[in-house]
Amino acid sequence: MKNNNRLIIIMTLFCISAQAIGEYPKLTYNHDSIWKANIDDLRKDFMFIDDDLHSMYLKDTGQAYSSIGKHPINFESIKKPVLGRFVKASDYFDMDVVNKFAPKADIGAIIYILKNRLEKIKLKNSLSCEYKLKLKNDYDGDQYYPSLKGLKNPYINFMVDKGYTVNSFVDKDNLLGVIKSKNGYNSGTIRVLIKGRIVVLSLFDCYKDQGKDQIIKDLSEWAELLIKAN
Repeated sequence: MKNNNRLIIIMTLFCISAQAIGEYPKLTYNHDSIWKANIDDLRKDFMFIDDDLHSMYLKDTGQAYSSIGKHPINFESIKKPVLGRFVKASDYFDMDVVNKFAPKADIGAIIYILKNRLEKIKLKNSLSCEYKLKLKNDYDGDQYYPSLKGLKNPYINFMVDKGYTVNSFVDKDNLLGVIKSKNGYNSGTIRVLIKGRIVVLSLFDCYKDQGKDQIIKDLSEWAELLIKAN
């Protein structure tokens, strides 16, 4: 009886190994390698979205399962210091004024405007075409991001396809900044990784009076403020 059981076990293991080699010919009979190969296959198809930049980044870098059990800091818990020459728009205007010219995707973002433009903005009671900074949670949900590395090229390619001229000005584990130009207008964004959470700062030079260097300076200094505060 023992011999029969042993024969059944041996034949079962042989069938499993043969199937694994058929699916993964480069593997040996190492069961850890077989398990990893199965996880790799799952990773390829697990909730990747073609037009989601972070999803493409995770697919390219294989990080879908790298942070199981970790949770990012809540966006509301992030300390948000303000760069000296800006003020928070909602401290001076009703939210209907603040949100009037914001795309639906930006509703809930924190908007900052130039301090020296405050009185003029009050007179027109509109943020239209102002040099304003938008700070928002890049993506909702509880996904923990260990690094921003690898996101630059997918993002640049995505914006180039939309007709922008794009260059990065910082590319680190916790910072990714790009400057964009289209139809004579300049804008910039910088993504900041804070305790697993990605926040994004965006600036648009509507009046064409700030320039690329000023956009990069404001974004870089504000990003450093966020990092130091948190």
